[in-house]
Amino acid sequence: MHRISLEQWRMFVAVVDNGGFAQAGDALYKTQSTISHSIKKLESTVGKQLFEVVGRKAVLTGYGESLLTAARTLVSHADALEHDAISQQSEIRTTFTLAVDILFPNERLWYALAQLATEFPELNIQLYETVLSRCGELLDDGTVDVGIASAIPKGYVTQLATTVDLCAVAHKNHPLASDKKHALSELEQYRQLVIRDAGLRGNVNSGWLGSNSRLTVSNFEQALQGIQHKAGFAWLPLWFIHQQNKADIMQLKLDNGHMRTVAMQLAVRAELASSKVVKAFVKYLSAERTPESN
Repeated sequence: MHRISLEQWRMFVAVVDNGGFAQAGDALYKTQSTISHSIKKLESTVGKQLFEVVGRKAVLTGYGESLLTAARTLVSHADALEHDAISQQSEIRTTFTLAVDILFPNERLWYALAQLATEFPELNIQLYETVLSRCGELLDDGTVDVGIASAIPKGYVTQLATTVDLCAVAHKNHPLASDKKHALSELEQYRQLVIRDAGLRGNVNSGWLGSNSRLTVSNFEQALQGIQHKAGFAWLPLWFIHQQNKADIMQLKLDNGHMRTVAMQLAVRAELASSKVVKAFVKYLSAERTPESN
């Protein structure tokens, strides 16, 4: 038995809705003969007449009337499915939004984004640079699909992205910049440059140690300028300090070790965890890079 195609049912409905073969052809951008031939094949397959031509109008037979509701439902569902499939494909293929805390090593981030852009040439990438609680807010607001930060709200698929070492640094002429090892309590007596929490809801500019005197800035670059002008000391990521290579900046020696380590979590919306784009980004972010890839 010859199978009836979705296109034949679409033409059947179009003839009913438009009142004739010629009008259906105009609506579907097909010739009248194409519509007429398709309806005849449909009638041949079902073994019964579907239309009677009255004047210039095509009128449903009783049997044709009995098929109309199901035919409309079939065509409507098919159109809806096609629309959803195209919309989802377009969204995943062309848009990728992420929020990344400034603590995350920028070399690793940009390597991953560059590789992602190469694999998906049509991808529109939207990057939000965040500090502390702002990443979680953007996730909760639905602004971003992926977030990387030290603190992630509940309800997301998470994994460890990396760990970041921070060290206390100051100008080489700062009182703390000596060969002597300092207790953490000594640092509290000096002004600390603290990075401002970019969150809009209940931000916390706690910094490390809770120094008695603080100077709050917006990013690492401002903190570094403050250090160079002897405005205080700061806890900065080791990767950032190495990138700057400033001769007048010194790591402070502490009696319980020089470093503090922060775990950075990668969070993904559950419904996007299996996305090809997200999987590729995670793969590139986790890739072991060779010197040639730098």
